[in-house]
Amino acid sequence: MKKQGIWKRYAPALLSAPLMLGGCSLLPAEETGGHVVLVQSVDKVEYDLSQVTREDVQLIKDLYCTYQQTREETLGFGTVGRPVRYVHVKVGDNVKKGDLLAELAADDLEEDIKEARYNFEKNTLQLAQLEELFAFDLDALEAQYSRGGLTRTQYEERRTQITADYEDRITVYKDTLHILGMRLEKLEEDLAGCRIYAGMDGMVSMVHGKLNDGFLGEGDQVFKIIDKSHCIFCLDDMEYQEYFQPGQEYTLTNNNGTEYRTKVMSPEEAPDKEKIYFALVEADVTLTVGTRAYARLILDERKDVLALPPNVVHRAGEDYYVYCEDENGLKSVRYIKTGLVGSEYVEIVEGLAEGEMVIRK
Repeated sequence: MKKQGIWKRYAPALLSAPLMLGGCSLLPAEETGGHVVLVQSVDKVEYDLSQVTREDVQLIKDLYCTYQQTREETLGFGTVGRPVRYVHVKVGDNVKKGDLLAELAADDLEEDIKEARYNFEKNTLQLAQLEELFAFDLDALEAQYSRGGLTRTQYEERRTQITADYEDRITVYKDTLHILGMRLEKLEEDLAGCRIYAGMDGMVSMVHGKLNDGFLGEGDQVFKIIDKSHCIFCLDDMEYQEYFQPGQEYTLTNNNGTEYRTKVMSPEEAPDKEKIYFALVEADVTLTVGTRAYARLILDERKDVLALPPNVVHRAGEDYYVYCEDENGLKSVRYIKTGLVGSEYVEIVEGLAEGEMVIRK
């Protein structure tokens, strides 16, 4: 190669330069006027070296996805100021819609509801009896008038009097029933607020940390349920769509090294056909919306080839070179031919042999 020829051409001159500049300082000590002149030795430079080894060279592309939870529900108690009585589930439990998850202590409410329901039903029955009696008295009056026992005037006066009497009493009962009904409704609402039921099929992904410690505050989120069939990672980049086939299992990894087993969703299943979705094989309760994980693609690969780390391979235009230590311990340039430039290694095609050492810096 032409550049190597230039290097060889000027190498003798460069190697002799230190000798010329140093004069006789590199010669043995001489006696001068009875004094001995000491010559200091030149320390050899120690280089940080890398060895040419055989590796699998891979060109890797990491595509980052974002976790989404398309179906979930957050649940809490509708009533506050009461201690927790029972907790029926824990994180990771599968539940069905309508399952009782937890309840507050509400013995007094249950007793009040029994009493309120009894009073409401009793007054409802009494109102019905009163309305039946009203109808009976009107029928009796009508029969008496039909038999000629009352004049028209007497009939109308009696009917007006009976109607006014009964309507007043019926109004009182209806007003009482309205009050009793409102009280019963409020008590039942309070009791319902003491219980939490699952609103959908799914898995419990969160339970309030202080659920068993006493009283909960207003608005506290007690449970979160997720639909395991809708735990997905979303990839916005469609450039690499050809690498992901529907139904294919794929492992996503976050920056901490945690792995998630997923399956590529078909366009028909996907919430958005312009994106790539990965459905979790098993729901992970530790995941939160927005968590990022990457899908690693191997775009190209060379197996068992000579290789060096990319930080020791240098480039000048179209040429690649490395620094080596020559037989004199000096740093020299070695031009090489490279193959695949991977993410962790560069393939060495020519110019270096297995086991040779090159200078890192």
